[in-house]
Order: sequence, then C-alpha cells, then structure tokens
Amino acid sequence: MDARRRPWTAEAAAPLVAAAAGRWGLSGVPELLRLGTNASHRVGDAVVRVAPAGREREAVERELALARFLDGRGFDAVRPLDVEQPVDVGGHWATAWVWVPHDPPTVTDGAGFGALIGAFHDVTADYDAPLPGWGALELIAARIGGLHANPHFSAGEIAMLDDVRRGLERRLEELSATTPVGVVHGDAHPGNVLTETGTGRTVLADFDLIGRGPRAWDLAPAALHPRRYGADPAWWDAVRGGYGRPEDESWAVCLRVRELASAAWLFAAEDPSAPARSAEADVRLRAFTGETDPPVWGRH
Repeated sequence: MDARRRPWTAEAAAPLVAAAAGRWGLSGVPELLRLGTNASHRVGDAVVRVAPAGREREAVERELALARFLDGRGFDAVRPLDVEQPVDVGGHWATAWVWVPHDPPTVTDGAGFGALIGAFHDVTADYDAPLPGWGALELIAARIGGLHANPHFSAGEIAMLDDVRRGLERRLEELSATTPVGVVHGDAHPGNVLTETGTGRTVLADFDLIGRGPRAWDLAPAALHPRRYGADPAWWDAVRGGYGRPEDESWAVCLRVRELASAAWLFAAEDPSAPARSAEADVRLRAFTGETDPPVWGRH
C-alpha cells in the first residue's frame, strides 16, 4: 500500500495507453477521460485504464473478477472488454472496458445513486472470492505518517490528525457487533456512478478499492458531497431513500473516516519544496480543528 500520491501527467500516460491499445488492436485516437489513480482514456468503444506503478497484478485481477461476476448476475456495472487482460505496459498493468456513453459532469440523481449502491450490496452478499479488508484506516495512517517529511505540516497538526484517526478506529471497534459488513465498492463517489446517455441506466464503475468492510463506507462519499463540497443536502436525502436501509451509528463514523481520508489524500500530494502548502490544504485542515463551520472544500 503506497501512501504517496504520484499524480499522472498526460505526457506520461499517453504512450502507455497507446501501447495497451495496440496490444488489443483497438482503433481510434485515445481521448483523455481522467487522470486520477488510473490514467483512463477512451479508445473507440473501449476505455483503457492504466494502473499506477506498483499496483500489483493480483489487485487488478480482483477488479476484473468482480466486474465479471456482476455482469453474470445482470448487475449494471462497467464490463471488461473481451480481450486477454491485464497486460503489462512499461511496468504498469492496463485493463480494457466497454465504453458507457455518459456526460461526465452530470451527477446521477440521488434516488438512483442510492438504489444502485443498495443493489450492489445485495448482489455481492454471496460473493466469496478472496478480498482484502477495506483498508481505509491503514491508508490514512500511512498518509498522515508521511507528512512528517513535509515541512509544511507541524508536528502538532500531524498529531491532531492521527488522534482523529485513532478515535475513529476505536469507535468502529466499539460498533463492530452491530455494524453491517460485506463487500464494499470502496470509492462510491458521484463520479463513479454513471448515467448512460439515452437509457438513463445507472452504472457502477471503478473497482480499484473493493474489499470487505462496513457497508456504510459506500454511503460516506455521497454524504460528504453536501457536508464539505457544497452540494444540495436534498441530493443526499434522496440517496438515503434510494438505498432503503435504516441508518445505524456506523454511518456517521464512516462519513468522518471519508472526510479524513479525502483530506489526507490531498495532504499527501502537497509539494514539500513549494514555498508554502496550498490554500486548499489549509481549508481541509480546518475540518479537524473543532471549528464549528469550516469553509466549503474546493477541488475533489
């Protein structure tokens, strides 16, 4: 598990995508979709995703196996292309997926979003393939620990963040007997639920962080949208209604874990050689200082 963020650049990704597309005989000029954990490009009717350096083949194969399971159950999720995969391109594992036409800026309506997550939890109730634990708290701990090497974060700030993490870990342990658990998507934010153009079908995408853990972890990204990014709270209310399960105490704890994870994700990308840390890092840090109404966060 690598706690350090190494953001993709278009220049680094392009030759790897081209190499993978060539291996599969895909035609079309690669169109950049997203540079996140993966470098994702549309090539004709396919999407080529190149994993970051260091991501193991086993992890990539877990994504493909779950997606094939979901396809076999008739669940609306992105489907792997019928080619031999993954393939190694320049030390990175690449996968190919069937393109789902959609408008990337469009956020799926809340009820549809919640219903899809609920259906995912139902359909994976008997999924018995080996999966890791959800891993969020471990990744957060690693990212917070890595801040000791960054002069823009004080020892006191780092200790504060770690105190928050430890408190959340203890609270989840206290709730372990009553918390619903099972297969979790791990990163069910609005950008990973697509609304197919023409049909209105909601489609679940991106299985990088699948694991087993508290089911509420898959509701936390949606809950964070109004809490920190300024989205309409009515959207989150609709998500809850669409999900259709009673809320339990783990929901609030998982929301706070997601909040800390999203902040630590950004902190880990701060350039230690820059004159100062970013204004966005300052904003996100204020969510953990006890301030009653910290400002809305910026980029996701």
